[in-house]
Amino acid sequence: MAHYYDDFLKALEERYPRKSDLVNALMEVLPLEKENLYRRLRREVYFSAEETMRIASAWNISIDNIISANPDKSRPFHFNMIEYVGAGEADYEMLERYNRGLERIGSDPHSKMIEVLNAMPHSLYCISEHLTRFYSMKWLYKYGMSEEIAPFGQIQIPERMRKLDLEYVRCIQNISEVHAIHDRYFIEHLVDDIRYFHTIGMVKEDEVALLKRELLSLLDFMEEVTVNGYFPTTKNKLFFYLSHTWLPTEYMLFESKFSTYSFVRILERNSLASTDKKVFDRFMNMVNATKSSAVLMSGSNTLQRMEFFKNQRDMIDSAL
Repeated sequence: MAHYYDDFLKALEERYPRKSDLVNALMEVLPLEKENLYRRLRREVYFSAEETMRIASAWNISIDNIISANPDKSRPFHFNMIEYVGAGEADYEMLERYNRGLERIGSDPHSKMIEVLNAMPHSLYCISEHLTRFYSMKWLYKYGMSEEIAPFGQIQIPERMRKLDLEYVRCIQNISEVHAIHDRYFIEHLVDDIRYFHTIGMVKEDEVALLKRELLSLLDFMEEVTVNGYFPTTKNKLFFYLSHTWLPTEYMLFESKFSTYSFVRILERNSLASTDKKVFDRFMNMVNATKSSAVLMSGSNTLQRMEFFKNQRDMIDSAL
């Protein structure tokens, strides 16, 4: 039992290396005073089974991994499958906890986010209501469990989900530094998807025109942020890279004085998550290697940047 308890405390300490931060975070989860929490962290008293499960549930910690993992070879990941269409209370609660975690990261003036993606990031397309509807339709088409596949015209984003999406966008823009490394064809991938769903009758002609307008508007926003090198509302830095090589893994990394988070994207809108520092460090090695074959577009490379955005507009105009 003591071995398992030590591993559980290690998982907590990896998330919040500073004990004062850990205690403050635990006070948000458990109805305990600071001294009672410090006694548990000093191993004078154990967390009860109920307290352990409440922490594990709130922080997405896998108790199974702690009990069965080989500490030298196994790195813990956690996966939550969120239903973006027909979301239930549990789905909303997971998204709310996720946003609260991002808010905490953003409260650190030295926080950092790195994303390496082949497709348009969630924090970008969620600015547009109708592109969010399109991605929801696409997700339902590929991964939904219902027998009836809803076309674009039937997809509606509940107000609560829309508020959480926009809150997520604000959380990302509140992070001090965002490093975005994208496949150079990531906008073209989206255009190809729109054309495909139009071909099979799930997106009508007038809906294609609607998506085209929003995509061009989003492109204007992207260019503004890239030219300035920061988000207009928060003035936090954005480093926008285009990769000239295929990105085999899509992932997002978050770093702050409180903790590190690593997310590997699967099923398009879901992720495997880890708070393990060794996982984070391994992904950072991948980031450094990826940057060596990418071109920084923000704050420099004016001619390449102008050419890129012009080519994207021409491609959208001709394809949609």
